Amino acid sequence: MERRYDPISTNHELVLMGGVPDDEDDLEVGRDEQFGNTHEARIDLDDDNERVEPAADEEPGGAATASTTISTGRKRKCTSDVWDDMDKIFAIKNGVEVRIGARCHFCKKEVTAWSTGGTGHLSRHVAKCKRQHGRTGHQSMLRYNPDGSVCSWEYSPEEARVQLCRLIARLDLPLNFSESAAFEDYIKIAHNPRYFTISRQTTTRDVEKHFKDKHAKLVERLQSVSCVALTSHIWSGNAKEDYLSVVAHFVNEKRILAMRLIDCSHSGVNIAERIADVVAEYGLTDKIFSITLDNASANSKAMETLSSLLSGYVGPLLLHQRCTCHIINLIVKSAFEELKHFLDDFRTPILFLNSSNQRIAAYKSFYVALGVRPRKFSLYMDVRWNSTYLMLKHLIPYKSNFSTHYPPRPQGPLLTDDHWHVGEKILEFFERFYDSTVVMSGVYYPTSPLMLHHILCIIRHLNLYENDRLLRTTIVPMKDKFFKYWGAIPMLYAFAFILDTRAKIRGFNNVLCLLSRLTGRDYSAYLTTLRAELSDLFKKYDDKFGAVRLQRPSNAAPGEGPSNPSALSRRTSSSALLHAASTPTGISGTELASYLDSDTVQKFDNDFNILDYWYDHKITYPVLSILAKDVLSVPVSIVSSESAFSLVSRVIEERRRRLLPSMVEMLSLIKDWEAGDARMQHTAEDKALEESFEQLFLDDLA
Repeated sequence: MERRYDPISTNHELVLMGGVPDDEDDLEVGRDEQFGNTHEARIDLDDDNERVEPAADEEPGGAATASTTISTGRKRKCTSDVWDDMDKIFAIKNGVEVRIGARCHFCKKEVTAWSTGGTGHLSRHVAKCKRQHGRTGHQSMLRYNPDGSVCSWEYSPEEARVQLCRLIARLDLPLNFSESAAFEDYIKIAHNPRYFTISRQTTTRDVEKHFKDKHAKLVERLQSVSCVALTSHIWSGNAKEDYLSVVAHFVNEKRILAMRLIDCSHSGVNIAERIADVVAEYGLTDKIFSITLDNASANSKAMETLSSLLSGYVGPLLLHQRCTCHIINLIVKSAFEELKHFLDDFRTPILFLNSSNQRIAAYKSFYVALGVRPRKFSLYMDVRWNSTYLMLKHLIPYKSNFSTHYPPRPQGPLLTDDHWHVGEKILEFFERFYDSTVVMSGVYYPTSPLMLHHILCIIRHLNLYENDRLLRTTIVPMKDKFFKYWGAIPMLYAFAFILDTRAKIRGFNNVLCLLSRLTGRDYSAYLTTLRAELSDLFKKYDDKFGAVRLQRPSNAAPGEGPSNPSALSRRTSSSALLHAASTPTGISGTELASYLDSDTVQKFDNDFNILDYWYDHKITYPVLSILAKDVLSVPVSIVSSESAFSLVSRVIEERRRRLLPSMVEMLSLIKDWEAGDARMQHTAEDKALEESFEQLFLDDLA
């Protein structure tokens, strides 16, 4: 049907001249938004249940005057389809409810929709939203729940974009991944035909928004934590950019707080400045219990600055901790100069084999003919001592086949029985250090109370090989490094050992006796100093947290309590926990003295969880339990910070070299926080390195 226009309107003139008339609905809405209602009230042709005709002197968006009169039209049923996809927004004008706008079901935006206007612009808005959101209306689908029940499901573009951000961060995908035609076809054909492509620019904004949301939640969560222990390290990547990581540890959890570009000299001042900025950003300035760093001189300089800034929790006594795994690395590498020529005897044939694809193919055929699963072997790296251990660990089981494959030379076999004997001896010797490194790299169990066990094991191990014909020349430099860093027992290790309810002060006294016999040093003065420092530290906690002390139950048994099993992957020396007869502790403080004078818990298996013990006894020891939780939560290595760089190395790979440092940080942190929520951060030191030595099989089973 031909539409008729007002003879005095511009549209009427356009029609007479053969032109295309403007949409009157848009003109009405545009005019009302710009100038207000400048004409007499019209009869509402819209499908309202209740319509209101404003007076001539009233603007739709303005406030009604006292003399304004309201004429109410008749009510009739809504018939416009636009209200299936929009909600009406009403306001009270002169005591009458008037429609002033509408809210879209799809984009949730509010648009102007006065009762005096039409709905054409609303229909066009809904049509556009349906195209953008891949919907043709409120069509729901059925989805199976994990328990087998069925529920309704509706595609949400907003949720899809959030999940895309998580996918990109977790799998180290390019930011333009969703623009790929292959990915779009896969999603539309196999999963969701209503999916629409998301641009790189949109994904970048979504990643930033998702990061800010998770960052805000982490900041809020850290406010409820009494204190945190930090680790930090610097990493240089292939992109010629150096990053400094800051990782927070609290009650068997860890979260990377920052991955900051450090594009200046790695001086102590610059390191301290960046760590302090991160701490302030998360509101942790007065909550830092300790900072674990490696033994670089710049880190010692940085701690001189940070000690005055971050010692507001309980003082600087335990603030600076040295990385245990780095010390073990220094001890082991001091022996490599003496053993290098032995190790090169194994490096040479492996290098010869891996240098040619034809040699690898011939080697594979040789293994297949023997009925043995074929595999390659990796070389050790000079900068990572544990790669030497892993090279020998995976090579020696194949020694007979490996030697047979190489034809004899005029000067004799490439690897003789003497070579293999030396290799087995070196492997056996380094196993103790590798096991200690793995245990000290844990995340989901306390590592600080285990340190004295491993210090005892290491010094006993060095004494055992002191007269070995092959290794005795390596023991002297190794012991020099040992005594340099562990000759004086770090106070943190002593406190953590005593707060292990299986040891206490009597067990620690037994450890000192063992160390005296193994090292020839007198530790009696150290015990006196330890008692004084522990008493002073408890007094600080009592002053700070004394208000939380509750009335102790009269029937409490201070030294006994249930234990909640939580398996810990570690090797301990239970002999260090054996205690002598009860002796006076010499430490004042009712709560602390009560704990130290009580009986020890006889639990020497790996199922005993020390943190669970202190949680169960937080009423009996309200202040001491806080001290124990803080001490036991300190990591003794910076492996958590070093493992953070394995995330970064995958983030800024070849396809992503142009990422801004801020985006590198956001993607790395999102990935770590996702792993933390799933409790999948517990990886041994250099787990990726270990896997690279293991997964080298040449058959289809690899």
